[in-house]
Amino acid sequence: MTPEFILFVILLLQVKHFFADYALQTVWMIRNKGNYGHPGGLAHAGLHGVFTFVVLILTGFDPVLSALVSVGEIVIHYHIDYAKDRITRMRKPDPNRREYWVFHGLDQFCHQATLVGVVAVLLWFG
Repeated sequence: MTPEFILFVILLLQVKHFFADYALQTVWMIRNKGNYGHPGGLAHAGLHGVFTFVVLILTGFDPVLSALVSVGEIVIHYHIDYAKDRITRMRKPDPNRREYWVFHGLDQFCHQATLVGVVAVLLWFG
């Protein structure tokens, strides 16, 4: 895999993340990410996994490895969102204050680090 191809896959995964985390996330998903095991949070994380699988298949990765990596992303994404929701429910940070944006930024950093991990697994095992 060329460096350009790897960067292209990372870019596609970031675009996927934008759509799944912002454009396509519903109020039902948002409201229920802090209720462990609720279908809303599971559906949101599942959306990420399905889109990751599609990106990986369309860019030519092995279907079995793509499925395994996508399931791993679902599990990790779900727990990042659950933790963020629990913390923000307890602390109730004000969006007009720094603490809110630190939590939001940390959440997004964890998701982006997960996508780098997805690509790392593909490089090592693909």
